[in-house]
Amino acid sequence: MKKNAGKAKVKKMAGKDHAFIIQTALLTGKLLLENGAEISRVEDTMERVIRKSLGTDQRKSYYTYVTLTGVFVKTNLEDSSFLRIDTRGYNLEKIVAVNQISRDYQADLLTLEEMESKLQELAQKEERYPMWKQLFFTALLSGSIVLIFGGHLEDLPSSMTAGVLAYYLFQKLSSIADYPFILEFVSTFIGCFAGFVLFHFIGQDINMTMIGTVIPLVPGIGVTNAIRDLMSRHYLSGIIRLFESLFIAAALGCGVALVFLLFHV
Repeated sequence: MKKNAGKAKVKKMAGKDHAFIIQTALLTGKLLLENGAEISRVEDTMERVIRKSLGTDQRKSYYTYVTLTGVFVKTNLEDSSFLRIDTRGYNLEKIVAVNQISRDYQADLLTLEEMESKLQELAQKEERYPMWKQLFFTALLSGSIVLIFGGHLEDLPSSMTAGVLAYYLFQKLSSIADYPFILEFVSTFIGCFAGFVLFHFIGQDINMTMIGTVIPLVPGIGVTNAIRDLMSRHYLSGIIRLFESLFIAAALGCGVALVFLLFHV
């Protein structure tokens, strides 16, 4: 009787350990995916955590699957587990932090418990750059693009102001409601309208003003990740990301086009 009880206890602890491994791997993948990492990076990081935790390189002993809406893990001792991805954005700082935590775990600088604790802290961390810093660098982005495309110094005030306004409106509207593509359209339209008005006071090329307005909202990271997913044979995620980026670009274009149509530019 005591021998059977001992075996049951060992089995229970093993199950608990595997469940903890799975939950840590899932949390790792969730944080990466929510903050804009490509699918291949998410799967690779999750698999490294599992291999290190299980002490095996046999692929048959574990399985991972990642989509844009969820991360899945299964080991030979546990049923499949998953976490749903409700929101996705871009925070490269968090991606770097998760990668570093994973590397520290691989190098035995952290235990699995310490890794999970750090990931939980990172998940709760809501710190972002202050809005004034975001707007400052948005202005630099809009202005530099205008100069790169051959604009004049006279085009900078209207393009930088309109670009900052469009970005600010998008951030504020995004915090209030979640309407994909519509928010990009509204923010671009208002920003381009402001740029159109300012252009009449100072500016030489209205096209440069419009370029400086939309560039902060262009989904550059989304297109890059879509291409990387496709190159890594993650065709479903790559195509979805590519179409998402194309729809965003279309929304930006419609916002600009509406200003041109209304005011016969």
